[in-house]
Amino acid sequence: MGSTYKSFAVKVIGGSHLKNNIPCQDASYCEDFKDAAVSIAVVADGHGDKNCFRSDKGADFAVRCAKNGIYNFVKDHENLFKSGIMKKAAPPSQKSFEKTLREKLIVYTVHAWNKWVWEDYEKNPFTQAEIEGASERYRAGYKKGEHISKAYGTSLIAAAITPYYWFGFHIGDGRLSALYPDGSFEQPVPWDERCYLNVTTSICDEDVLTRDSGVRSFLSIHAESEKAPPAALFLCTDGVDDNFPLVENGKHLFKLYRTIAITFDKDGFESTEKLLEDLTYAFATKGKGDDTSIAGFIDLEALKKAIPFWHKQIKDEEAEAKKSRGFKSQP
Repeated sequence: MGSTYKSFAVKVIGGSHLKNNIPCQDASYCEDFKDAAVSIAVVADGHGDKNCFRSDKGADFAVRCAKNGIYNFVKDHENLFKSGIMKKAAPPSQKSFEKTLREKLIVYTVHAWNKWVWEDYEKNPFTQAEIEGASERYRAGYKKGEHISKAYGTSLIAAAITPYYWFGFHIGDGRLSALYPDGSFEQPVPWDERCYLNVTTSICDEDVLTRDSGVRSFLSIHAESEKAPPAALFLCTDGVDDNFPLVENGKHLFKLYRTIAITFDKDGFESTEKLLEDLTYAFATKGKGDDTSIAGFIDLEALKKAIPFWHKQIKDEEAEAKKSRGFKSQP
C-alpha cells in the first residue's frame, strides 16, 4: 500500500534578518519516500537570542536528525501493520505505539541532535567574535566549554503519515495544524504554555525529555481512529502564526490554510506550491519580518471531500459578517 500524499516545504529569510545581516535561522524539509510509503515534513526555528549564535546550524541539524529518525522509525516498524500469511502478531495498540514513538524516535532525535552539536563544536570551537555578543553568564560558560548546546538552540516540529498511522511531535513554538476531509480543523499536538510572546522552549533545554511538555506529540493509528486521516497538514514556524492575533490564533490559521488547501484542489499541486512560496515571502518581508517556514503534506483526493464543507463554512462566515455589519450600521 503506497502513500497518496504529496509533501511541500518552503523557507524564506526574514526581512529584519536581511536588514541586519543575520543569516536565516529557519530550516525546512519535506520528502515522499516510496520505499517506506511515508511522507515527511519538518520545520525548525533557530532562536534569535544573541546567546544562540549558531542556531542556524542547530535548526538544520534538528531537521536532518528528525528526518533520519522518522524514516528509520517507519522502516523499522512497517511489518507491525502489514497483514499476510506469515504475520502472527496483531498490530500494536495506540497506547503502546505512542510509547514506542517516544522511546524510539523522539529520544533518538534529541540525542542525535546533541551529538551533531557536540561534533560540530569540537571541529569548530567558538571564536571570540561569536561569544562576545552573548550575555555575561553564557559568555563565561562558553569559555569553559559549558552550555554548548545553547548556542545551537532551536524549536522543532516534525510530522509524518503512512498508510497505517500518522504522527507529529513538537518542541518550542510554531504550530502544527491538521485539516480533515469532513471540513474540520485541529491542532492535535498540545501547546506548551511556557511558550509566550518572545519566550520559547527549546531542543537544547536540559529537561526537554523529562518535562511533560518538553516534547509534545500526537499519534493516530488509522484503524483505531474515529476521524479519517488529515486531508492536509501544515507545519509553520512563528514567522507565520505571529502575524495573527494571539486570541483565537488557531482560527486565523485555519482560514489561511483552508484557502491554501482549496487552491491546491483548484489549481493543482505545482501552481499552488509556487503560490505558497510567494505567500511565505510576503510573511517574511512584509509581515513580522521574521524568518518564515511552512511545510506539510496533502492528499489531493481527500481534499475533494473537504471542499464542499469549506465552501459552506465560507458562505456562512460571509453571511454572518454581513449580518454583523448591518447591525453596526443601524442607528
